[in-house]
Formats: sequence, C-alpha cells, structure tokens
Amino acid sequence: MQGKLIMTKPSETESRKKRQKIQVYFWNIVGSVEHISLPKLEDAIKKEFNYKNNRIIQTQIKLMQTEGRIKLQSAVKVWIKKPMDLPEL
Repeated sequence: MQGKLIMTKPSETESRKKRQKIQVYFWNIVGSVEHISLPKLEDAIKKEFNYKNNRIIQTQIKLMQTEGRIKLQSAVKVWIKKPMDLPEL
C-alpha cells in the first residue's frame, strides 16, 4: 500500500467526548425546561463529526440515547439530560 493514504475512524473515546460536548452545549442553552428539535441535534452532529451520511448521524443519535444523554419524545422533540459532570444548581 505504498503511496496510498489510509484514513482511520476516530476512536470510540473521541466520539464519546464529541457526543458529550454536544450534550453540554444544548444543556447550557435549554436545560431541562425546554426541548430542542431533532433537526438542530442532527445539524450539531453533522458539524461536530463532519458527517454527511444520514445513516451515520442516526447511529450517533442512537448512541446518545443509549448513553443516557438524550431522550427522544417524538419525531421532533429531543430532551437533553443533565450531563454527569455539571454541579447541581
């Protein structure tokens, strides 16, 4: 493979940190009082991960649900859960 550049996928730790960054970002905007829209979350994932493939974006959203970072209420409402490292108010 001489002369070819092989791109590697970001590590799982790096991806987890990016998902946490998105969670903290939206938590600081809306907290637990309001929800955000699913398109806003998708746009944030596109920008943070530099993805264009919708299937990969949906996978990141499912991972955020699995990790307990968000809760999808409907096709458009996304509730952000409080990040673990933020102090109680």
